[in-house]
Amino acid sequence: MVDPAEQLRSFLEDLENTIAVARTLMEDGHTVDLTGFDRQIGLLCAKALDLPPEQGRLFRDELAALLPQIEALACMLTSLSPGA
Repeated sequence: MVDPAEQLRSFLEDLENTIAVARTLMEDGHTVDLTGFDRQIGLLCAKALDLPPEQGRLFRDELAALLPQIEALACMLTSLSPGA
């Protein structure tokens, strides 16, 4: 059986990697399709909420650290959008 906390950690790392790759590609002038990324973030939040409170609290800092990464990605997307 897969440990839900390890599953969350792995999912979080995957999303961090997705953000890093997307930013690198955009910095290199490539177009990036992030369709569905918002659903993945929602799934991450749901997985965190499914953990027992004491386990979920252990992820508080890591989840909070994801927010500025998402905001930086959003800023890049906005600045690169036509008409921005």
